[in-house]
Amino acid sequence: MKAPFAADRLGALARDHSVPGAQLTIRQAGQQVSVATGVTHAGTSRPVTEDTAFALGSVTKVFTATVVAQLVAQGDLEWDEPVADYLAEFDAAVDDRMSAITLRHLLSHTAGLVADHELDDPGDSSLARYAASVAVTTPLHDPGHCFSYSNTGYNVAGRVIEAAGDMKWQAVVENSLLRPLGIDPVFLGGGSTEGVRTVAGAHIVRPGRERLPQPVGLYVPHGWAPASGLAAGAEDLAALAALHLGDLPGAGTLLSREARAEMAAPDPRADAFGMADGWGLGLAHYSSPDGTWLGHDGTADGGTAHLRFHPRTGTVVALTTNATTGTLLWADLVDTLRDHGIPVGDHRPAPHTAPALTTDLDRFAGHYRNGEIRFTVRTAPGDGALRLTDPTGLTADLSLRTDLSFTARRTDSETAPITGRFVVGPATDEVVLMQLGGRSARRTPAA
Repeated sequence: MKAPFAADRLGALARDHSVPGAQLTIRQAGQQVSVATGVTHAGTSRPVTEDTAFALGSVTKVFTATVVAQLVAQGDLEWDEPVADYLAEFDAAVDDRMSAITLRHLLSHTAGLVADHELDDPGDSSLARYAASVAVTTPLHDPGHCFSYSNTGYNVAGRVIEAAGDMKWQAVVENSLLRPLGIDPVFLGGGSTEGVRTVAGAHIVRPGRERLPQPVGLYVPHGWAPASGLAAGAEDLAALAALHLGDLPGAGTLLSREARAEMAAPDPRADAFGMADGWGLGLAHYSSPDGTWLGHDGTADGGTAHLRFHPRTGTVVALTTNATTGTLLWADLVDTLRDHGIPVGDHRPAPHTAPALTTDLDRFAGHYRNGEIRFTVRTAPGDGALRLTDPTGLTADLSLRTDLSFTARRTDSETAPITGRFVVGPATDEVVLMQLGGRSARRTPAA
């Protein structure tokens, strides 16, 4: 794809979706095109450049997982040894299942840890205290039983990196991965954002006629650095993908072929319903007309990041944006690229074949919990639909089908719809679980 067309299309999509600024990098057949559009902060004239850093959200996890793979290749860690063998903090665990959790479980989201554990002080950056706090939580299920997306697990993996590297997570990631890839580090949540790189602001776009991007604070708890604490650009993401493809000079020294293969292999227990078509160790699997692509998506408060790479052809696509509507821009970009011969992998749930369910909705109403995350599902007054809320202000309308799958469309901000499903107990017809965006939440009695 030629740079002028890529720039024109990215600019048009950003305008269509009220995204103040974005970057796009495409590597194909040995050639790389990088373009940028818009501004770093709405209402200002500071342009986005190829060097601007955007909050990566959960794409940070690919960096963390890659460092774990490096340490495994060096013999400092093992995929299938209990994490408790590396962390003294897990000695205080009150649930025996904690002693069975391995790095493989953490990186494939099959450990059973709660999704979004936080310390009482969100400014506390100690991963040792974070791991000790996680150790006394109750797992959702036995390790290795099933998939439930967990930021918590990646923060614990960050603490394992510290224990093995005898340095802070930030220092290990910088020295072992970022600097060798030529990436100037920008750490959010417990790290310094000062330096030569401009960090793009964050914006929320609310539904309505004007759809104006509104600046919001970029919130990352300091203890969440390994899960979502990096900022970088699309070119940086492309460099990471090139490492995983073995396309960088000296790639085998930085990340062995065996380590790359281990990370890319799908875990049969990781049914990432609603998020991806499969999951490996830090890498999601996305289907396309050209076969499986690898990568990850990230959302921050007011920004998005998307990374895809195709192991067979070596094609890479990376996008960063500074608005919640970046998810919508990404979906349109995927369609554009497919029309122009780049069949990017993206998780698109199959078209609904089951009819809509509009009766007996009260059986789904109630409270659902994953650690400290609490969702409430109610029947919406007057229209017989279901409405989902949580204490953070999230509000979504659920379109339910007779197979108990649903589409959640947020009404508090404009973003791509989320796929989920309700699960009934094996011996009864009672709803016991809700899966939403890869997270499992158990039904609980009313508070």
